[in-house]
Amino acid sequence: MFELIKKVFQKEKKHFLIVDDHIQISEFLCDYLKKFGHRGSFLTDATRAMEWLKSNPCDAVILDLNLGLEDRDGIQILQEIRKDFKTLPIVIFTGEGYDEDRLQEAIRAGASGYVSKSVRPSDMYAALMRALSLQA
Repeated sequence: MFELIKKVFQKEKKHFLIVDDHIQISEFLCDYLKKFGHRGSFLTDATRAMEWLKSNPCDAVILDLNLGLEDRDGIQILQEIRKDFKTLPIVIFTGEGYDEDRLQEAIRAGASGYVSKSVRPSDMYAALMRALSLQA
């Protein structure tokens, strides 16, 4: 199935915004997406996400659940983004692993997907492509 998804989306080059407070993870994801011809931009400061999105078009957002902020987490940032960007695919990316309660909370807040940071990069890529196809 991954090969089919890969063939479909290789023709359409996408621009992703990665919001994660760990620069190494953000850089890795940008490099990984580049292998498929996509472009990645990243923010390590989630408080700038709305400002960035308003002036930079992108096709999807990869949003960390735990952003190192004292007053907000990925769910609150997701809710803020959803107010202005109702159809933008947003995939929650978390180091917490699978947590049914957090998954349901993210889905209720408008997440297009939910992926653990411990999955293989190809599984993360498949989740991104699935989220993009659902929004089309």
